[in-house]
Parts: sequence; C-alpha cells; structure tokens
Amino acid sequence: MSDESELVRGEMEHPVARARTVLERRGADLPEVALKALAREVILRIAKKPVKLGEPNGLCPDDAAIAALCDALVSPDEQIAPVLVRAARLAGMSADTLYFGFIAKAVALLGTRWERDELTVSDVIIGAGRVYGILRELRTVFLAERMPHAPGATAVFAQVPGEIHTIGVTMAADALRRKGWEIDLRLGLNHDALVSEIGRMQPTMVGLSASTRQQTFALARLIVALRVCCPQVWILVAGQIVAQDSHLRDLVDADAVAATLDEATAALGEHLDELAEMSQRRG
Repeated sequence: MSDESELVRGEMEHPVARARTVLERRGADLPEVALKALAREVILRIAKKPVKLGEPNGLCPDDAAIAALCDALVSPDEQIAPVLVRAARLAGMSADTLYFGFIAKAVALLGTRWERDELTVSDVIIGAGRVYGILRELRTVFLAERMPHAPGATAVFAQVPGEIHTIGVTMAADALRRKGWEIDLRLGLNHDALVSEIGRMQPTMVGLSASTRQQTFALARLIVALRVCCPQVWILVAGQIVAQDSHLRDLVDADAVAATLDEATAALGEHLDELAEMSQRRG
C-alpha cells in the first residue's frame, strides 16, 4: 500500500468516534436546541461553500454519488459515509474537490431534505456530526495539500464572542511575540465576523480565549464553525474557563487546552514541532 493510502486510511480510521463525541453524543452535556444549532452551523456553512467542478483527471462525483453520500450520512450503518469518502480520496480525488465537490454537495442535499421535512432533527444532528467527524479526521490531508511546507511560528489569537476581558489574551499574544512568534490578534468580533475573518486567513493554528463556563456553547459553536471553514486548523483553548471544567477539551473539541501561559506556549511549540516532523516525512 502506498504512503498516501496509509495516510488516508489512518486519518479516516476513527471518524465515527469523533463524530459521536462532537455532535451525536453531546446530548448528555448539551440540550437538543444546542445540538440543533451546532448541526445547523455545520450544514449551512458547508452548503455555502463554492462548488468546484472537478479536476484534470476527471475525478468529479456525479449526482448519484452525491446522493449516496447524503443517504450514508443518516444511514443506520455509521460506517458507510466514511468508506465512501475514503474510497474517493484513495481514487485520487484532491482534498479540495473532495470537500467542495463531494462533501459540500452532499451536505447541501442534506439541508434541502431537512427543509422539505424529509429528515428529522435527530437525522440532521447525526448527519452533521458524521460529516464534521470526517472533516476532522481528514485534517492532515487538507494540511498537506494546502500547506505543502511546514508553517512558521504563526498563529491567530482571538476572544470567544461575548468575552469582555481582553487583558489576558493580549498579554499572551505579546509574550509569544517576544519569543519570536507571529501572532495575529482579533478582538471584539461577533461570531460570524470572527469566523469570516479567520476563514479568510486560513491559519494552521488558532488560540481562543474564554473566561467562564457560561461561554462553553459559544466556544463549541465557534470551534465547529472554524473547523468547517479551515479544515486544516489546530485549535488551542486557554483562559480561566480551562480550570473550571476538566472535560472542556472533549466537550468543545479543542486540540489542546491551557490554563496558564506556560502551558499554552508549550502546547503551541509541541504542535509546531509536529508540523515540522510531518513536513519532513512528506519530503
């Protein structure tokens, strides 16, 4: 088996488990109205992606393939959708066509069926969770294609929408800059504006600051939206909220959490090293 096949298989191995954690099985921690909002965040943002019509090698999914993936996203057999995506990738479809020409079209069809009342809220939550999980596990594939060389010590720092305390994240940005990092700081933006701005920038690393448990849902919603807009992104959550909930990392689907500046610096540095190693392996 080729290195590419091994990479894709490894990345796709646990999409169902990730999807359950992210949306399908959050019911114990978040009410249905919150789960519905997260599902809507996934579906609407992916469905709005501009469609790409294929590649020089002709690998463009037809309507039947798109309908099959849509069906699979809500199928009782939770393995079908990941298998379809894996097969398309291993057949040579680029990450962008996979996302914009296959997954996005299937998600748009899912949304249309929801609007026509052909699917229940539970169906949509399951479908959104599965497609989110697939994107989540394909992160390094997107990273490899969109950023063929290891990025430098750069990150975007931002507040969770609604956060009024700016001192902590500003001091953290300044401290990292003194250590040689290039930090873009975004403050005071609402949810849509922040997602749009970070989506435009397409960073590899994002640090999000929040101070209270009351911001958990806003944080979860933001992370879902950022992963949809920037499937390659690695996300660190920092601030006082980290010490208030020992399960925060899993609940909001962060890649890392840090209660102190030292912890945040270490986590960012470790991920930068991982990116460098990944680039060396590809080279």
